[in-house]
Amino acid sequence: MRLAGIVGVVLVMACASSLYGSAAVYEPYAAFSGASPSGPGPWLRIVFDDHGTAGPLDFTLEAVGLTDPEFVSKLYFNLDPSLDPCDLSFSGLTKTGQFDDPKFSTGADKWNVAGSGRYDVELKFSTSGSGGGAKRFRPGEILNFTISGIPTLRAMSFDLDSTGGGNGAYPVAVHVQGINGNDSGWESVPEPATLSLLGVGVLALVKRRRRT
Repeated sequence: MRLAGIVGVVLVMACASSLYGSAAVYEPYAAFSGASPSGPGPWLRIVFDDHGTAGPLDFTLEAVGLTDPEFVSKLYFNLDPSLDPCDLSFSGLTKTGQFDDPKFSTGADKWNVAGSGRYDVELKFSTSGSGGGAKRFRPGEILNFTISGIPTLRAMSFDLDSTGGGNGAYPVAVHVQGINGNDSGWESVPEPATLSLLGVGVLALVKRRRRT
């Protein structure tokens, strides 16, 4: 079980997961299996933004803290268990960088990831080293796309932890390769998330349980 802060206007000062305004934001800065990227973190920024309405929402992945030759090979996240991840659609992909488009796969609790439990959605990126690794998702690059297919989708629909993992429970899991040249590791937001919030609005803390 984890905490999510719901606020009107808020500034997140800590590198942690948060739900504020109309967006759920995750900034992984700890390894739960394997090696940590060489920078201090956060290494990535993952955003689900519903812009205040139910329906299609915007997803952004940005490699804010990786350093060469590090790159993302896989990303996993969860969906509200009352919804079917196989109904999700991914479209309108845009990017900053030369990396290949990721491959999308879905399935309820389909992936058991490095002892961190099961996830519903997989993004699989190129690991090809040809062309100097240009096909890989590397430092400074950005991926954007729209998630749709379920009329009731909101940012909080993706604010669910994995279950059944001995290495912890997380809302997202990211596999980073090329650490120290040849190492790799699984990165996420440590639990429980620690938030330092500044802003105006009414703060409510809510607890929600992932599927059991």
